[in-house]
Amino acid sequence: MAFEPARTAFMGLGRWANVLADAALRGGKIRLVSCFSRTPEKRKKFMARFDTKEARTFEDLLRDEEVEAAAAHGIRLAVGHSARRLTVSRKLKALIEGGDLGEVSINESNFYTERGLELTPEKWRSDPRLNPTGVAIQLSIHHIDTFRYLRGPMKRVTAVLRHIHATAEVEDAAMIILEHENGVLSYVGGGWSCPWAFHMNVHGTKGVANFRITGQQWRDPSKAPEPIRLRIDREPLEEDKVLDMPEGDMFKDALEDFADCIREGRPPEVDGQAAFEDLAVVFAAAESSRLGKTVELKDFF
Repeated sequence: MAFEPARTAFMGLGRWANVLADAALRGGKIRLVSCFSRTPEKRKKFMARFDTKEARTFEDLLRDEEVEAAAAHGIRLAVGHSARRLTVSRKLKALIEGGDLGEVSINESNFYTERGLELTPEKWRSDPRLNPTGVAIQLSIHHIDTFRYLRGPMKRVTAVLRHIHATAEVEDAAMIILEHENGVLSYVGGGWSCPWAFHMNVHGTKGVANFRITGQQWRDPSKAPEPIRLRIDREPLEEDKVLDMPEGDMFKDALEDFADCIREGRPPEVDGQAAFEDLAVVFAAAESSRLGKTVELKDFF
Protein backbone atom coordinates (compact mmCIF):
# COMPACT_ATOMS: atom_id res chain seq x y z
CA MET A 1 0.00 0.00 0.00
CA ALA A 2 1.33 3.43 -0.94
CA PHE A 3 2.25 5.72 1.95
CA GLU A 4 -0.19 8.60 2.37
CA PRO A 5 1.87 11.74 3.13
CA ALA A 6 1.13 13.42 6.44
CA ARG A 7 -0.58 16.77 5.90
CA THR A 8 1.40 19.29 7.92
CA ALA A 9 1.69 23.00 8.64
CA PHE A 10 4.81 25.02 9.42
CA MET A 11 4.61 27.55 12.25
CA GLY A 12 7.43 30.06 12.67
CA LEU A 13 8.87 30.86 9.25
CA GLY A 14 12.41 32.02 9.91
CA ARG A 15 15.56 30.86 8.17
CA TRP A 16 15.48 27.34 9.60
CA ALA A 17 11.87 26.71 8.60
CA ASN A 18 12.98 26.97 4.99
CA VAL A 19 15.80 24.46 5.57
CA LEU A 20 13.32 21.97 7.05
CA ALA A 21 10.70 22.58 4.36
CA ASP A 22 13.33 21.88 1.70
CA ALA A 23 14.16 18.65 3.54
CA ALA A 24 10.48 17.67 3.61
CA LEU A 25 10.28 18.07 -0.16
CA ARG A 26 13.30 15.80 -0.63
CA GLY A 27 11.24 12.93 0.81
CA GLY A 28 7.75 11.74 0.12
CA LYS A 29 6.12 11.39 3.51
CA ILE A 30 5.42 15.04 4.38
CA ARG A 31 2.98 17.26 2.50
CA LEU A 32 3.21 20.99 3.19
CA VAL A 33 -0.36 22.29 3.50
CA SER A 34 -0.30 25.57 5.41
CA CYS A 35 1.94 27.97 7.29
CA PHE A 36 1.76 30.59 10.01
CA SER A 37 3.97 33.44 11.16
CA ARG A 38 3.08 36.63 12.99
CA THR A 39 4.84 38.46 10.12
CA PRO A 40 2.69 38.62 6.96
CA GLU A 41 5.72 39.09 4.69
CA LYS A 42 7.24 35.82 5.92
CA ARG A 43 3.97 34.01 5.27
CA LYS A 44 3.84 35.36 1.71
CA LYS A 45 7.41 34.30 0.96
CA PHE A 46 6.89 30.82 2.40
CA MET A 47 3.61 30.39 0.47
CA ALA A 48 5.26 31.41 -2.79
CA ARG A 49 8.27 29.16 -2.31
CA PHE A 50 6.48 26.02 -1.08
CA ASP A 51 3.03 26.39 -2.63
CA THR A 52 1.06 26.36 0.63
CA LYS A 53 -1.85 28.37 1.90
CA GLU A 54 -1.53 30.68 4.91
CA ALA A 55 -3.13 30.88 8.31
CA ARG A 56 -3.52 34.49 9.39
CA THR A 57 -3.67 33.55 13.09
CA PHE A 58 -2.52 30.64 15.21
CA GLU A 59 -6.16 29.83 15.93
CA ASP A 60 -6.86 29.64 12.19
CA LEU A 61 -4.03 27.15 11.87
CA LEU A 62 -5.51 24.92 14.58
CA ARG A 63 -8.96 25.06 12.99
CA ASP A 64 -7.74 24.06 9.52
CA GLU A 65 -9.28 20.63 8.86
CA GLU A 66 -6.83 19.91 6.05
CA VAL A 67 -3.96 19.86 8.55
CA GLU A 68 -3.99 16.55 10.38
CA ALA A 69 -5.21 17.18 13.91
CA ALA A 70 -3.54 15.73 16.95
CA ALA A 71 -6.90 14.72 18.36
CA ALA A 72 -7.59 12.44 15.42
CA HIS A 73 -4.40 10.43 15.81
CA GLY A 74 -3.38 10.77 19.44
CA ILE A 75 -0.88 13.45 20.44
CA ARG A 76 2.49 12.97 18.77
CA LEU A 77 5.30 15.27 19.91
CA ALA A 78 8.47 14.75 17.90
CA VAL A 79 11.42 17.06 18.62
CA GLY A 80 13.90 17.83 15.87
CA HIS A 81 17.22 16.78 17.38
CA SER A 82 18.78 15.72 14.11
CA ALA A 83 22.54 15.40 14.75
CA ARG A 84 22.02 11.90 16.18
CA ARG A 85 20.65 10.98 12.72
CA LEU A 86 23.86 11.86 10.89
CA THR A 87 25.14 8.69 9.27
CA VAL A 88 28.40 9.15 11.16
CA SER A 89 26.51 9.32 14.49
CA ARG A 90 24.71 6.08 13.62
CA LYS A 91 28.07 4.49 12.76
CA LEU A 92 29.58 5.66 16.05
CA LYS A 93 26.67 4.07 17.92
CA ALA A 94 27.29 0.77 16.12
CA LEU A 95 31.04 0.88 16.84
CA ILE A 96 30.46 1.57 20.54
CA GLU A 97 27.81 -1.11 20.98
CA GLY A 98 29.79 -3.62 18.92
CA GLY A 99 32.89 -3.17 21.09
CA ASP A 100 35.06 -2.00 18.18
CA LEU A 101 36.39 0.92 20.23
CA GLY A 102 36.74 -1.09 23.44
CA GLU A 103 35.53 0.51 26.66
CA VAL A 104 34.73 4.17 26.14
CA SER A 105 35.72 6.62 28.88
CA ILE A 106 35.69 10.11 27.33
CA ASN A 107 33.79 11.90 24.57
CA GLU A 108 34.64 15.35 23.20
CA SER A 109 32.73 17.68 20.90
CA ASN A 110 32.64 21.24 19.64
CA PHE A 111 30.12 23.23 17.62
CA TYR A 112 30.93 26.80 16.53
CA THR A 113 29.39 29.33 14.15
CA GLU A 114 29.68 33.09 13.59
CA ARG A 115 25.96 33.79 14.25
CA GLY A 116 26.65 35.63 17.49
CA LEU A 117 28.50 38.31 15.53
CA GLU A 118 25.40 38.97 13.40
CA LEU A 119 22.97 39.73 16.22
CA THR A 120 21.01 42.98 16.00
CA PRO A 121 18.31 44.31 18.36
CA GLU A 122 15.36 43.24 16.18
CA LYS A 123 16.46 39.57 16.14
CA TRP A 124 14.89 37.41 18.85
CA ARG A 125 18.15 35.58 19.51
CA SER A 126 19.57 38.90 20.77
CA ASP A 127 17.17 38.92 23.72
CA PRO A 128 18.36 36.83 26.71
CA ARG A 129 14.73 36.44 27.80
CA LEU A 130 13.94 34.64 24.53
CA ASN A 131 17.37 33.03 24.13
CA PRO A 132 18.48 32.05 27.65
CA THR A 133 21.98 30.52 27.76
CA GLY A 134 22.69 31.76 24.21
CA VAL A 135 25.04 29.41 22.38
CA ALA A 136 24.29 26.54 24.77
CA ILE A 137 20.63 26.33 23.79
CA GLN A 138 21.34 27.21 20.15
CA LEU A 139 24.28 24.88 19.38
CA SER A 140 25.57 22.87 22.36
CA ILE A 141 22.22 21.14 22.84
CA HIS A 142 22.79 19.23 19.58
CA HIS A 143 25.90 17.51 20.95
CA ILE A 144 24.21 17.03 24.34
CA ASP A 145 21.45 15.06 22.64
CA THR A 146 23.92 13.04 20.55
CA PHE A 147 25.98 12.10 23.62
CA ARG A 148 22.79 11.11 25.41
CA TYR A 149 21.95 8.92 22.39
CA LEU A 150 25.46 7.41 22.29
CA ARG A 151 26.22 6.97 26.00
CA GLY A 152 22.95 7.27 27.91
CA PRO A 153 21.51 9.71 30.48
CA MET A 154 23.62 12.20 32.44
CA LYS A 155 23.63 12.81 36.19
CA ARG A 156 26.02 15.74 36.84
CA VAL A 157 26.94 18.91 34.97
CA THR A 158 29.88 21.29 35.35
CA ALA A 159 30.01 24.33 33.09
CA VAL A 160 31.22 27.82 32.33
CA LEU A 161 29.10 30.06 30.06
CA ARG A 162 30.25 33.53 29.08
CA HIS A 163 29.39 36.51 26.88
CA ILE A 164 32.66 37.52 25.19
CA HIS A 165 32.33 38.79 21.61
CA ALA A 166 28.67 38.46 20.58
CA THR A 167 27.00 41.67 19.40
CA ALA A 168 24.16 41.19 21.92
CA GLU A 169 24.18 40.43 25.64
CA VAL A 170 23.84 36.66 25.29
CA GLU A 171 26.36 33.92 26.01
CA ASP A 172 28.60 33.13 23.02
CA ALA A 173 31.08 30.76 24.69
CA ALA A 174 30.28 27.59 26.60
CA MET A 175 32.35 24.74 28.06
CA ILE A 176 30.22 21.95 29.53
CA ILE A 177 31.38 18.71 31.20
CA LEU A 178 28.80 15.95 31.58
CA GLU A 179 29.00 12.89 33.79
CA HIS A 180 26.81 10.09 32.47
CA GLU A 181 25.04 7.68 34.78
CA ASN A 182 27.42 4.93 33.58
CA GLY A 183 30.46 7.01 34.61
CA VAL A 184 31.55 8.10 31.12
CA LEU A 185 32.58 11.75 30.79
CA SER A 186 31.56 13.97 27.87
CA TYR A 187 32.79 17.45 27.01
CA VAL A 188 30.67 19.85 24.92
CA GLY A 189 32.22 23.08 23.65
CA GLY A 190 30.12 25.79 22.01
CA GLY A 191 31.10 29.04 20.34
CA TRP A 192 28.95 31.67 18.63
CA SER A 193 31.58 34.17 17.54
CA CYS A 194 33.96 32.28 15.25
CA PRO A 195 33.85 30.45 11.90
CA TRP A 196 32.04 27.13 11.49
CA ALA A 197 33.46 24.08 13.25
CA PHE A 198 31.70 20.83 14.17
CA HIS A 199 33.64 17.86 15.39
CA MET A 200 33.52 14.95 17.80
CA ASN A 201 35.96 12.45 19.35
CA VAL A 202 35.06 9.22 21.13
CA HIS A 203 37.92 7.68 23.15
CA GLY A 204 37.92 3.93 23.84
CA THR A 205 40.49 1.41 25.03
CA LYS A 206 40.85 0.00 21.50
CA GLY A 207 40.65 3.18 19.45
CA VAL A 208 39.66 6.81 19.09
CA ALA A 209 36.92 7.61 16.57
CA ASN A 210 36.72 11.19 15.34
CA PHE A 211 35.06 13.23 12.62
CA ARG A 212 34.51 16.77 11.41
CA ILE A 213 31.71 18.05 9.20
CA THR A 214 31.36 21.18 7.11
CA GLY A 215 28.42 23.55 7.11
CA GLN A 216 27.26 22.16 3.76
CA GLN A 217 27.46 18.59 5.06
CA TRP A 218 25.26 19.73 7.95
CA ARG A 219 22.64 21.50 5.83
CA ASP A 220 22.42 19.15 2.84
CA PRO A 221 25.10 16.45 2.35
CA SER A 222 23.92 15.82 -1.23
CA LYS A 223 25.43 19.18 -2.22
CA ALA A 224 28.73 18.73 -0.37
CA PRO A 225 31.85 18.14 -2.52
CA GLU A 226 33.02 15.23 -0.37
CA PRO A 227 31.55 12.74 2.14
CA ILE A 228 31.78 12.92 5.90
CA ARG A 229 34.81 10.86 6.93
CA LEU A 230 35.09 8.92 10.19
CA ARG A 231 38.67 8.34 11.25
CA ILE A 232 39.51 5.56 13.70
CA ASP A 233 42.95 5.96 15.29
CA ARG A 234 44.33 2.73 16.78
CA GLU A 235 48.10 3.33 16.87
CA PRO A 236 50.05 1.54 18.31
CA LEU A 237 47.51 -1.32 18.68
CA GLU A 238 46.48 -1.59 15.02
CA GLU A 239 46.45 0.36 11.77
CA ASP A 240 44.32 3.48 11.55
CA LYS A 241 41.19 3.48 9.36
CA VAL A 242 39.28 6.15 7.46
CA LEU A 243 35.66 5.38 6.58
CA ASP A 244 33.62 7.39 4.07
CA MET A 245 30.09 7.73 5.39
CA PRO A 246 26.96 7.29 3.26
CA GLU A 247 25.34 10.57 2.29
CA GLY A 248 22.26 10.52 4.54
CA ASP A 249 19.72 13.30 5.09
CA MET A 250 19.14 13.86 8.80
CA PHE A 251 16.50 16.58 8.48
CA LYS A 252 14.42 14.57 6.02
CA ASP A 253 14.81 11.48 8.21
CA ALA A 254 13.59 13.35 11.30
CA LEU A 255 10.54 14.72 9.48
CA GLU A 256 9.68 11.35 7.99
CA ASP A 257 10.02 9.67 11.38
CA PHE A 258 7.30 12.10 12.50
CA ALA A 259 5.14 11.13 9.50
CA ASP A 260 5.63 7.45 10.29
CA CYS A 261 4.56 8.08 13.89
CA ILE A 262 1.30 9.56 12.65
CA ARG A 263 0.59 6.68 10.29
CA GLU A 264 1.84 3.85 12.53
CA GLY A 265 0.67 5.19 15.89
CA ARG A 266 4.09 4.75 17.48
CA PRO A 267 6.24 7.17 19.52
CA PRO A 268 9.01 9.12 17.75
CA GLU A 269 12.70 8.48 18.31
CA VAL A 270 13.09 11.84 20.10
CA ASP A 271 9.93 12.42 22.12
CA GLY A 272 9.05 15.14 24.59
CA GLN A 273 10.71 13.41 27.53
CA ALA A 274 14.02 12.99 25.71
CA ALA A 275 13.97 16.61 24.61
CA PHE A 276 13.08 17.73 28.15
CA GLU A 277 16.11 15.88 29.53
CA ASP A 278 18.38 17.53 26.93
CA LEU A 279 16.99 20.93 27.86
CA ALA A 280 17.48 20.20 31.56
CA VAL A 281 21.21 19.74 30.86
CA VAL A 282 21.35 23.22 29.27
CA PHE A 283 19.72 24.90 32.27
CA ALA A 284 21.84 22.86 34.67
CA ALA A 285 24.91 24.13 32.79
CA ALA A 286 23.73 27.72 33.26
CA GLU A 287 23.23 27.17 36.99
CA SER A 288 26.61 25.47 37.31
CA SER A 289 28.23 28.47 35.64
CA ARG A 290 26.36 30.90 37.89
CA LEU A 291 27.27 29.03 41.09
CA GLY A 292 30.78 28.04 40.05
CA LYS A 293 30.29 24.39 40.98
CA THR A 294 29.04 21.01 39.76
CA VAL A 295 25.26 20.51 39.94
CA GLU A 296 23.08 17.41 40.06
CA LEU A 297 20.89 17.03 37.00
CA LYS A 298 18.03 15.51 39.01
CA ASP A 299 17.39 18.94 40.52
CA PHE A 300 16.31 20.25 37.09
CA PHE A 301 13.62 17.66 36.30
